[in-house]
Amino acid sequence: MAEEEIDKQKNFIGGLIHGTFLRVSVRLADIDLILPAFVSSITGSKFLIALLPSIYLSAGNLPQTLFANFVEPRARKKPFLYIAILSRVFIWFLMGLFVMTVGVSRPVILLSLLFFSLLVYSMTGSLGGVAYTDIIGKSIPDSSRARFYASRQVTGSLLAFGAGFLVRYVLGDSFSLGFPNNYGILFLLSAGALLVGVLGFYLIEEPRGESRERTPITSYFPGIIATLKNDRELRIFLMVRIVAGFHIMIIPYYIVFFKETVGIAGGLIGIYLAARVFGGALSNIAWGSLAEKNSNLVILLCLSLGAITPIVALLITNAGAVYFSVVFVLAGAGMNAREVGFNTQLLEIAPSDKRATYTGLLGTAIAITAPLPFLAGGLIEFFSFQVAFLFASGIMVLGLIALGYDMWRDAFADG
Repeated sequence: MAEEEIDKQKNFIGGLIHGTFLRVSVRLADIDLILPAFVSSITGSKFLIALLPSIYLSAGNLPQTLFANFVEPRARKKPFLYIAILSRVFIWFLMGLFVMTVGVSRPVILLSLLFFSLLVYSMTGSLGGVAYTDIIGKSIPDSSRARFYASRQVTGSLLAFGAGFLVRYVLGDSFSLGFPNNYGILFLLSAGALLVGVLGFYLIEEPRGESRERTPITSYFPGIIATLKNDRELRIFLMVRIVAGFHIMIIPYYIVFFKETVGIAGGLIGIYLAARVFGGALSNIAWGSLAEKNSNLVILLCLSLGAITPIVALLITNAGAVYFSVVFVLAGAGMNAREVGFNTQLLEIAPSDKRATYTGLLGTAIAITAPLPFLAGGLIEFFSFQVAFLFASGIMVLGLIALGYDMWRDAFADG
């Protein structure tokens, strides 16, 4: 086997280990299940629950355009990812210790620290995301990228599925440490999984890129505007990603909906987490191979699942707590379709010397959706869960129609 082939295989395995344990870490402090349940156990404020995904989306994506201008000219991006991961390890470790030592005796301080920790966690993830896309673009061959993203989802989902049962035990009534120490344990475990992910990333041998001078900010942003004007494919890609965010806006409210509508035990959160992971892992059998042939098809299926899931949540309200798992299976499949479809398509349309810039633009598009959880919270407060869920489903249907028409028009023009 040639040396180049050995390097590619090593990079694939290293990226797989990193992505697997990153996914486990994210699930142990899940933004859509664990954190909303934690906040709702301290306060019933819908505003604070909406603040969680809003911070996560805005701080995790909006700075990417600025970070891209700083990172893109560097020959090697790996040091930036080390900074990002180790910062995340530290902040989640600190959060876990605080929860276990101070507890809920000072709820204002506890919640303030949680939101500050999430802000730092998200911003460092924004920096890491810009570097990561370029590293994977250089280290994983074009023909293997869709398989890489799908494989990373599968291996991560398998471990995260087990993590769901761990969450069930930790948040269950039989766990000896009780609330809020159980959530503190989850933060510490999340930090530990991230640390293992660093070891996997260490295996990746990043090819040295071309170093160049950083573009001045005064020229950088006009260049971005010119790129958007000249690249129709990029504009459509970003608009569709914004539409996909209308499903994200209600995902944190599924667990709140079931808690307030019929009441569920704390341990069931772990079951729902496992169900969402299972849905994502099962669907990845299809997403990887489909994305290699047509990433647009995966995105269409992502929008379809986003339109269906809220309707299913409303229809099975009286079916019983166990059957609510179906909602999270569908949500997991839709979320993984979004990740595989959009990540694959991003690398398809981005020029090799502008991957960081295109990643930054994608981050900006995602950040635009950051206020949407407040919209969902407002619809729930002033109207009902039903109105919020139907509204999100309707937007996804409109996105389906628009993307389907664009694909049909392109196919007709090519024919």
